[in-house]
Amino acid sequence: MNKRMRGMIKWYHKEKHFGFILSDQDNREIFFHIDDCQDFAPTEKMLIEFEMGLDRTKREKAMNIKTVTAATVGVLNGTNNN
Repeated sequence: MNKRMRGMIKWYHKEKHFGFILSDQDNREIFFHIDDCQDFAPTEKMLIEFEMGLDRTKREKAMNIKTVTAATVGVLNGTNNN
């Protein structure tokens, strides 16, 4: 299994069903398609986690994209009071 990465949806084109994620690790823009979003509709500035993969032409893309909740971010940053 690939390492999970985090980022934010920089922009998303609703009609064409694709967009770009700004990676937290290196501020790189990474392509994604709605087919790789797991049970959510992407919106700009949404916090997400994903795995890197390749499309059918061997270009990098985000895969297995999931939303990140504020509680999850708090736990990772050590700010959750639980």
